Amino acid sequence: MPPEYLVPIFIVFIVVGLPVMSATLIKLAKIIKGEPVEDTCRKRTNSSEPARQEAEIVQEINQLVTRLEKRIDALETIVLDQTKR
Repeated sequence: MPPEYLVPIFIVFIVVGLPVMSATLIKLAKIIKGEPVEDTCRKRTNSSEPARQEAEIVQEINQLVTRLEKRIDALETIVLDQTKR
């Protein structure tokens, strides 16, 4: 690779790579120390209402999955009984 192409690669590495690597290392150090790491991807709200609604939705999904598992078990039993005959 000619030296003319190395300069832009080094510039991109310095401008983008070093800050990303630094932030990653800082967060990793916080995780290892046990400090809370701020979540920059999610917006936090002070209201407990969304959390309660989310918990209800998760519980409902869990109930539906449990019912679906029971139905699948019943269907498997029916199919296995018919194949044995």
